[in-house]
Amino acid sequence: MLRPHSKRPAWHIVYNDDPRYDGRNRFTMAHELGHYQLHRPVLTEQNYRSGALDTDTLFQCKPMQSNAWRESEQQREEEADTFASFLLMPIDDYRAQVSGQNMSAEMLDHVTDRYGVSLTAAALKWIEFTDTRAAMVVSRDGFALWGRASKSAYKSGIFVRSGMALPELVTREIDSSSRGFLSDTPVERPKGVWFFSRGSETLQELTLRSEFLDISISILQFQATPFLTTDEDPSDWDTVDQFNRVSR
Repeated sequence: MLRPHSKRPAWHIVYNDDPRYDGRNRFTMAHELGHYQLHRPVLTEQNYRSGALDTDTLFQCKPMQSNAWRESEQQREEEADTFASFLLMPIDDYRAQVSGQNMSAEMLDHVTDRYGVSLTAAALKWIEFTDTRAAMVVSRDGFALWGRASKSAYKSGIFVRSGMALPELVTREIDSSSRGFLSDTPVERPKGVWFFSRGSETLQELTLRSEFLDISISILQFQATPFLTTDEDPSDWDTVDQFNRVSR
């Protein structure tokens, strides 16, 4: 958390210094520094007239469950995450590290080692700037906790709903793997395995099982041009349909 000093106009960043997960610690500190730079209220001596802080100014960060946040909370947390991402993983350097490479366990291990961040943060950074149609799904017990699609994927109808069920095939493979990447390189999933708003298509999937966090991360890469199977006529699909599907 980011919290004010109890006796004078100053701030503390407080975090769990568990050494088992250094990448998570670094991102947490950078995230709270983002709150300090972007969101903290100004404290003056007037806030300490009684000898102690008399204003409630605590920041309370929550797990990434955007559907449960108020819009203001979601925007604030996303801004702090963006700050941390660019502070720890400068975009020009990140692009240079992955340029010309296919998504793989080796590539993700390289960038996490270089920047000292978690695999989740490294994968999310890639999703946010890649020009390819791609998405990541963070799940537990066979259901999506949250996810993110690249710009080009989202425009083609790919988005991840919180609570979305993972394909049974994928869930079985995750359950049979104790930890780590299920494969070193992405595996091809035929049409009919993963379904999104406008249907299903062939894709490549790289999945990581994190025993420590009790989550799984699936990185999905789609064809450059979508070839979808759907019960709806694409010519009849419009913004209202998309909005209603996201709302449901």
